[in-house]
Amino acid sequence: MSDNTDTSADSALEPAASAPATAAPKTIQTDVLCVGAGPASLATALSLLRTLKARGVEADKLPRVTIVEKSRRIGNHVLSGAVIDPAGFAGLLTEKEIAAIPIEARVSKESFYMLLGKQSHVAIPWVPPLMRAHGYPVGSLTKLTQYLAQLCEKEGAEIYTGFAVTQLIEDAQGRITGAKIGAKGLARDGTPKSNHLPEEEVSAKVVILGEGACGILTDKLIKEKNLHGSRPQSYALGIKEVLDVPADETRVGEILHTFGHPANLSTYGGGFVYRSSPTQVLVCYACALDYTNPTTDPHTLFRQFKAHPAIAAQIKGGKSVAYGAKVIPEGGFYSVPKVVADGALIVGDGAGLVDTLRIKGVHIALQAGAAAAATLADCWQTGDFSRAALAPYTTRLQATTGWRQLKRVKNVRAPFSKHLVLGVASVGYAWLTNGLFPFWRVGLEEDHATLRPRRNGDASPAIPPEIVPGPTSPDRLTDVFMSGTIHDEDQPCHLKIKDRTKCAECIEKYDAPCQRFCPAEVYRLEDGVIHVDFSNCLHCKTCQIKDPYQNIVWNFPQGGDGPRYTRM
Repeated sequence: MSDNTDTSADSALEPAASAPATAAPKTIQTDVLCVGAGPASLATALSLLRTLKARGVEADKLPRVTIVEKSRRIGNHVLSGAVIDPAGFAGLLTEKEIAAIPIEARVSKESFYMLLGKQSHVAIPWVPPLMRAHGYPVGSLTKLTQYLAQLCEKEGAEIYTGFAVTQLIEDAQGRITGAKIGAKGLARDGTPKSNHLPEEEVSAKVVILGEGACGILTDKLIKEKNLHGSRPQSYALGIKEVLDVPADETRVGEILHTFGHPANLSTYGGGFVYRSSPTQVLVCYACALDYTNPTTDPHTLFRQFKAHPAIAAQIKGGKSVAYGAKVIPEGGFYSVPKVVADGALIVGDGAGLVDTLRIKGVHIALQAGAAAAATLADCWQTGDFSRAALAPYTTRLQATTGWRQLKRVKNVRAPFSKHLVLGVASVGYAWLTNGLFPFWRVGLEEDHATLRPRRNGDASPAIPPEIVPGPTSPDRLTDVFMSGTIHDEDQPCHLKIKDRTKCAECIEKYDAPCQRFCPAEVYRLEDGVIHVDFSNCLHCKTCQIKDPYQNIVWNFPQGGDGPRYTRM
């Protein structure tokens, strides 16, 4: 898949196309720089400008708020279920704006199944109290972010899409003072092409990191500034399809959650089916990336999930029309890093702000953005953006209902990596004791460290017989096509294998797990050599997380490339 990416942007971030490749980076001045246009960044920008206006700050005295997004259009790189906890909208949007949110349905009926093997299931007679979502909006996160972006622009924020922020800038004292925007129009060998745009620098008083889960800049900042939480972050890979199905008005708003098959008792995984309209069903399967069997293939598990009779009945007569995948931070409360650095704040999934039981983070991202905005408003009015002045963001974040939800389920996720029974017990304990028991911190290994060598008795990676290719069960490459993923193939490869010797060891020991854990068939094993088809990449970062040798480096492709989600 290739594309001559349109670089004819009309933004202030773009220098003259004739600028020489050796010229010094152009510097743009702003006050608040938000990296990424997801819910957390947008909430930060929106709430900051509204807070200052409510305090009487005149229009010409407001900060310049700049949001830079690497996807081609707002919402192209976001993906969620999405049954959204509406708590995040309170205080951020007006009642009129909440009523205008582009939702497609509200939860009208909830079911909870345990899938027992390939054919059977048990309907749990009651939905666990901590997971109830009756009345919650069901919709597209793509459309929600587009809506929030429109509100931000009305308040005066500037949004630039198609530009990848590739590096944070520090001063001599180690304070973050801005960021670099990556070059565009480079050939495969790194030389400028005719449409070349050199890198630019954006200087800011503060940088808001809202990159999402496993963000490159966020993770680097956490590592270099020693901001780690007390437990390693752990992820799940969520794979989602949108299916068009025969119309049925009576089932709009029905949601179904499952656990059990196709995961085994020591692998954490589960799925959902959401009826978002009379003719549309959202289907997702989340596979925890701390699995141990190197032959595990999340995309195949997703297809097995859809093939189960309980799920197949939900999508009968349908056709898959959209696809996407992203990682979900599941480490929980103990894995949340310090969210304040000198000159930067971390918001949203990049900080691991996800309720790991409900797998919900949009509302916490919105609350984090509002907490960051309140702090930034104080900083703007006092003219002080020092680390001490930014520190109250932590206190404000910890006062939100979302933070209390994180704390309530702080030890729910970890026991599932040991055994399903322990995980279910941990949910019960969390409910009965409001998160107090177990009172110790249950440990989690880093996802890349959990793989064991392949054994002779491990299941073959071949497609299981119950999977029948068809309209509701497309293969991996067909799914990638439906994601709209496009990369200009004449650019430097953004996925680097550092050491081919280690790669050979991985093939021998683990049978090249990268060819299975990638949901987009980026990695292929041919004649004993791994080939990288970076043009298929969905930007989910699974390869960087799960590679047992940590031998894959994920860099930024040129801005505007990647998936182009429109219904996710």
